Amino acid sequence: MLYLDPANIVSRSFHHTEVPQPEWEEDIPHWRSYVQHFFAASGETLSAEDEQVNAWISSNERAAFSDMVAALLPDLAPVVQPQRVKTVLMAHWTPDLHMGSSVVNLAIHQLGLAHCLALAISDRGPDAGLFALDGLSDCLRGKDEDGLLLIAEQKNLMYFSPLMARLKPENNACICLVNTQQRGLRYLGYQRLTPSADLNTDILKSVAHFGLSLEQLTLIGPARCLAALPAGCTSFAVNPHLLCAAPFVALGEIFQPGRDYLLMSEHDGQISLCGLAAAEKMT
Repeated sequence: MLYLDPANIVSRSFHHTEVPQPEWEEDIPHWRSYVQHFFAASGETLSAEDEQVNAWISSNERAAFSDMVAALLPDLAPVVQPQRVKTVLMAHWTPDLHMGSSVVNLAIHQLGLAHCLALAISDRGPDAGLFALDGLSDCLRGKDEDGLLLIAEQKNLMYFSPLMARLKPENNACICLVNTQQRGLRYLGYQRLTPSADLNTDILKSVAHFGLSLEQLTLIGPARCLAALPAGCTSFAVNPHLLCAAPFVALGEIFQPGRDYLLMSEHDGQISLCGLAAAEKMT
């Protein structure tokens, strides 16, 4: 079984990790060509109004995934046993600031890991982190090993995106160490559903699906979903600008021993949920 100790979650928001350099302006024609061909490969044309390579190059809020993760790894390193970590999964919704960087390889090198399975999960929307947690459960099932979940998001694109304009993401990263040594909350599984008109009933069914009790449960998720809950339910609304990391950051902030947790995300008419049970309930 997989376990997540909220004390083994580290996270931070960043204003920037690098300062734009004047010589980068010489690369503007290259990146303009890149983004135009990127759109053309999808059968679309990038208008001059939507192309924002100049702003991307000169932004004072540039933060690359590798830089943010590298800054967080020392905070988690004291509890990482390198010989135990054999799986590293990366989750994100927004694309990395840098093209072709390998965040999982950076973590493997910086922590001195070896013989790791390393994958990135993206393009799922805000539940990429929850889905990756379930992937770690699959990868570590039946093994006496630990794993790492890396999550990062950034705000700069070379083109205008209505979705990014609506989400207003923060530059942020989060790292979670998961284990199979019964430390922390026990992972109960992942569920993805299309809600009915009665969201409250849907959520209560999910609570029953995971075998949880409302009296000892805290639901962590988007404010809109939590507003449908009946009075008396304990809930905590995530910071939506953290995107995939939002439920994990919230769990690390509000964790209380003895309580169960249901992590939630919502996107494109679907809800994803992960159940976590208090360690006291293992017996």
